[in-house]
Amino acid sequence: MPYKDKEKAKERQQKYYDKNKEKIKEQVKKYDQSEKGKEKTKERKQKYYEENKEKIKERQQKYMKENKEKIKERQLNYAQTEAGKKTNRIAMWKYIGVISDDWDALYEYYINCWECENCGVELIEGIYCNNKRVLDHCHKTRLFRNVLCSYCNVLRGE
Repeated sequence: MPYKDKEKAKERQQKYYDKNKEKIKEQVKKYDQSEKGKEKTKERKQKYYEENKEKIKERQQKYMKENKEKIKERQLNYAQTEAGKKTNRIAMWKYIGVISDDWDALYEYYINCWECENCGVELIEGIYCNNKRVLDHCHKTRLFRNVLCSYCNVLRGE
């Protein structure tokens, strides 16, 4: 039966919370990890973003302005990591129009291919050389064909 006095009700709720704090936190954690909880969290975040779009944008711009060097350094450091190299290479493939269902598998195949699939020459990493590893793709369908050396890729000419 609910209390008629709001103060007594509040006091009762506080006592219950203090007594069962760990249990309540565990239930909340389980709920947040459930699909229903994830949806609610997503909705709450979207609602907050819509209500505070301008404020968020201003805060981001302010941060970027105040931390230009820090951000630039972080980006350069990330670009040197394996994850950064992978992200950059896949982004370039997308930029030139290559189509793939599984970018991770394509990248793994590309990285683990050490000889040209056309002439058999050993492939190397580099900028200016004839046996540089390149991803060959059809320019009409945009689909991946082979991993070739740059020389064979130029000879193919498509």
